[in-house]
Amino acid sequence: MALTFITAACGGSTEGDSAAENTPPPNDQSAQPAAVQELVVGVAADPWVDAPEDRKRRPNYPLNADVCETLVHLGTDFQVEPMLATKWKLVGNNTFRFTLRDDVTFSDGRPLKAEDVKAAIDYTVEEPAVGFSFLGKDSAEVVDERSVDITPEQRNLRLVEQINHPTYAIISPKDDPLRDINVTCTGPFKVASYTAEEELVVERNENYWGEPAKLDKITFRFFPDDTTRVLALQNGEVDVINDVPQGVLSDVEGQEGIAVQNGPVGNVHLMYVARRDADGNPKLLADPKLRRAVAAAMDTSAYVNGVLAGNAEEVNTVAPPAVLGDYADMVKGIDYDPEEAARLLDEAGWTREGDGIRTKDGEPLKLEIIFSGVDLTTAEFVQAQLREVGIDGKVNQLDPGAYTEALEAGDYDLDLSLPNQNDANPAFLMALRFYSKAAEFVPNAKIISPGADTKFDALIEQTLNAKSMQKLQRVSAKAMHELVDVEVAAIPLAGGYRIFAMSDKVRGLEVHPSGTNQRWASVYLAE
Repeated sequence: MALTFITAACGGSTEGDSAAENTPPPNDQSAQPAAVQELVVGVAADPWVDAPEDRKRRPNYPLNADVCETLVHLGTDFQVEPMLATKWKLVGNNTFRFTLRDDVTFSDGRPLKAEDVKAAIDYTVEEPAVGFSFLGKDSAEVVDERSVDITPEQRNLRLVEQINHPTYAIISPKDDPLRDINVTCTGPFKVASYTAEEELVVERNENYWGEPAKLDKITFRFFPDDTTRVLALQNGEVDVINDVPQGVLSDVEGQEGIAVQNGPVGNVHLMYVARRDADGNPKLLADPKLRRAVAAAMDTSAYVNGVLAGNAEEVNTVAPPAVLGDYADMVKGIDYDPEEAARLLDEAGWTREGDGIRTKDGEPLKLEIIFSGVDLTTAEFVQAQLREVGIDGKVNQLDPGAYTEALEAGDYDLDLSLPNQNDANPAFLMALRFYSKAAEFVPNAKIISPGADTKFDALIEQTLNAKSMQKLQRVSAKAMHELVDVEVAAIPLAGGYRIFAMSDKVRGLEVHPSGTNQRWASVYLAE
């Protein structure tokens, strides 16, 4: 059941002032376009070189170059919008019927038909499979030229919310991204060239069914080092850099000729709490009092306004508040209260002499901290907050391979990460990482899950059968309340923005909170 919610991949929040929002780029659409419409985007390291499992999704994931499209699209409000499909409905118990637009063509001019959708879904579920929505080789069935039925092999009413993910992009049946990134799709751009570890170049698709792209060409240049990316923007070698880390943001803020822009909250700076090791043996944080004490020790306001310089929001949930709609304030979070943290630690038997580290039975209270996706400063902040209440936090800065090994073995106590909301299912992260039955597919789930036969697990299973978005949001909020407020299985630190820095000549860019759903067709360069 866990795979029902996986796509590749808040409670009462207090909006903070965002430094990034103070310098938005000029988006006057009446600005005179430049004669040459060629944009250069500085992105991080080539995502397909060291991640062979993602090569099947080139050029759609994790870098979305706006070449291929899905049946439905994820809006900036995390709601599903029509794309290649104009409408969809549940027919029968577990089958969704998608009706295709009648004006769509591939970049080679060939009309899109239902048989192309079936071929794309069939390709997605072939080995190595990259789809995780219970889709199998017989899931897609052509109804007529403009309609296709998709039936998961197990009941999954979350299919529509999941299928916006670039994993399910519609590519021409003759293409295979595993062999050649130059696939034929329906998007506003098409691949011109790709040089591993150097660049991906796309150009305008003259046969695009929608409003044509304003740019003639986009070059995505790969920069493994963030400082080098910033220098490239400052020197005019690139026009845009995306997902600017906090550690280098100050280098471009306020600089003449450079604008900074962010989208809505799309990710959460989150602490995952390890309760047990890979063999099921309890770890220190199996103690609920200790988990709650750790949460109460975190001054999230200081983190947002100090460490992140206001470039985030205080949130209480493990996903952006918007995904829960009107039910976001059902998740309360654990208030910052160092005195309460001290009281809980005392009750748990961890005593403290003066300002030192607490001990029990002669052993110091030490927690191992690992991190990925966030800066070292985040880990150091958590370490400092823990020390304030007498906990010795040991920061382990691991390379990607060692980090994955630690996750799967449970060789840590706190994992600091940056999960993104990349589909419209508000329960997806909870099911992916915390649902007990997800352990069959995601080894780390058995480390951090509240466990089988818990109220949390029962609520996650209810999300599978919710027929309306309102009910889905309400049940997801209840599950998140159990996860954050009751179980304290995850500790939110902040709701993060995707931050772009760009030349002030770049116009028309809308930063999508989900990086895998970023679009580029509206962007152009002004004179």
